[in-house]
Amino acid sequence: MLQVVGPKDSGKTSFCEEAVEGLRGSGYRVGYVKSVGEHHLDLRDRDTGRVPADVRVGMAKKETVLLLDLDIDSVLGLLALLGFDYVLIEGFKSRELGVRVGFGGYTEGPTVPAEELDTPPADVVERYAVKYTADINCGKCGPGSCSDFRRAVARGKEDPDGCAVPEDVTVLVDGKPLGLNLFVGDLVKSVVEALVGNLKGGDGDEVIVAIRR
Repeated sequence: MLQVVGPKDSGKTSFCEEAVEGLRGSGYRVGYVKSVGEHHLDLRDRDTGRVPADVRVGMAKKETVLLLDLDIDSVLGLLALLGFDYVLIEGFKSRELGVRVGFGGYTEGPTVPAEELDTPPADVVERYAVKYTADINCGKCGPGSCSDFRRAVARGKEDPDGCAVPEDVTVLVDGKPLGLNLFVGDLVKSVVEALVGNLKGGDGDEVIVAIRR
């Protein structure tokens, strides 16, 4: 994932728009998350938004909108389950969620200033996007911590693929992604695959298991 931060009207959304178009044109599945601050979403004054359910779903002919009370960590966990190749996050500058592209002079944290980039936005995403690790700090990368790894990637001293957190296993606890190191990820995957694979119809490509305690 790649985080895009900076002041209002500094070019963040245009960057994301162009990046998503380029990535999808190359065959990637792309997610996009935008912070709208204290603003409400459009459906609040419509029938779908008026009903006080825990989950509200508005379905049109070609689009579906879900209204959920989730924080950013839960949203990223949900997107991980959906298996996107890349996720762009616009805003949330109080949270370090990945390597950042900084607009309007923003340079805090693991940030690559947008003014220094001379490649198309899609190429920037492929160069700097890192895995969401929930900051488990497994120590398997050269820098030793998730935050230091992101900073090293932003400075061009580490390759994003140097993160050892598995991409093919996602575990959510109370809706939030649980950071897994490579050993635990492989263990969880092998055990679940063995159990589910012995069930009728359990030989599919993707397995999602929900346990309620």
